[in-house]
Amino acid sequence: MKASTEKCAIDANLILRYLMQDVEQQYRAATAIMDAVQDERLVVLCEPVTLAEVVWVLQKVYGLSGQQIREGLSPILAASSFQMPDKPRYIRALAMYADSVPHFGDACACAAALEACEGRLLSFDKDLSGVPGIRRLESIAA
Repeated sequence: MKASTEKCAIDANLILRYLMQDVEQQYRAATAIMDAVQDERLVVLCEPVTLAEVVWVLQKVYGLSGQQIREGLSPILAASSFQMPDKPRYIRALAMYADSVPHFGDACACAAALEACEGRLLSFDKDLSGVPGIRRLESIAA
């Protein structure tokens, strides 16, 4: 990236308009922005909560499956100019969400457990016991 590359934070609405193409004028503007990100003329900072909002809206409002959401978001997240704290963790969570974990928040917790806690996850959600590599715990040793 060039030292003079502009950096801006990005919100969920812009990502949603880009993916859904449902508001023509906003879609065109979002496309120009995302093209600048892909070409490394612009760096955008996406907070993890913003990504979670995008996933939630795509699932609950637009009815997309985890796989469809992953397919739409993966090229965006792959761009080096699309920056996020702990980005590899959220890419992993998105893959888990598409494949085996029904809720993105749970997928984020599982990805964190796998990355930083040897798979140990404190949770009462019995469905998470079947996630590969996760050791679900309901209590800790006293």
